[in-house]
Amino acid sequence: MKIVDYQVAENIIRISYEDKMNIDECLPSFKDFKIDGVEKEVAHVNIELSSELFEGDLSNAKLLSDVSIVWGDRFKFEETDQSYITSVENANKIDSIVWRMRSDKEFKNSKIYVKEKELYNSNILSWMIMVAFGQRVLSNNTALIHSSVVENGKYAVAFLGKSGTGKSTHSRLWVETNKGFKLLNDDNPAVRIEDGEVYIYGTPWSGKTDCYINKKIKLMSIVRLTQAKENKMQWKTRGVDSLLILMPSFTAIRWNNGIFSSMIGILENIIQYKNVGQLDCLPNAEAAELCLNEIIKVNNIENE
Repeated sequence: MKIVDYQVAENIIRISYEDKMNIDECLPSFKDFKIDGVEKEVAHVNIELSSELFEGDLSNAKLLSDVSIVWGDRFKFEETDQSYITSVENANKIDSIVWRMRSDKEFKNSKIYVKEKELYNSNILSWMIMVAFGQRVLSNNTALIHSSVVENGKYAVAFLGKSGTGKSTHSRLWVETNKGFKLLNDDNPAVRIEDGEVYIYGTPWSGKTDCYINKKIKLMSIVRLTQAKENKMQWKTRGVDSLLILMPSFTAIRWNNGIFSSMIGILENIIQYKNVGQLDCLPNAEAAELCLNEIIKVNNIENE
């Protein structure tokens, strides 16, 4: 077995894999996050990749979920006495292949039973690692957030919204309209609380956009987008309103009280330190300009 370490949002992912696997080709979006010289450090997330068959008995497993925005009805999340089992079936009805990941109840250690036939031409492996990472790092003041993020070298702004709302479109308009901004991540960046400050990080998971940037920057504001017939910005002043805006974009399995409580703690800290707003908008440059001006005003930023 070989070992490779990656660092995402200050959290070490340690992957052990069989000699015959080409890890860079398996996980091309992870290349910028590879680190050396930390073998003696304890990893936050441990992943073992195995080409052996999954032989666990799931006849008595409890089905927790079979609904996935990404995989539709080809997904299952089950619980046994000692483990969580995540399963994803490929879309080929003729040659059905099921990937499985067995994780301990804290997601510290996971074993992914890879399918060599799809190891280099699907994103299932990367997605399963993201699932384990996203649950585990909540205990380390870190959370994945479903959002699109832009940054200007000094601070970042995260845009939230339901799938199809136009997060990617708004980020593109920001980059085109507001000088100095560029895309940091377009799907699953990570936020981390450090000494009373909130930082946001690029990750190996950026959806369909090739934007896998290993960078840390201060998060200035979070804005939820909704489609509307005119552009209007509103800041949420009540904690409960901010929580309702943030919660749909963060993920923690609600069946695990410890993991879910860690997520709520992170959300409460974000609300304490950062402004959370809602932008009703059209897909135009005026919306991007309005949003930036509101962020500058509420955060007392010098407009350069």
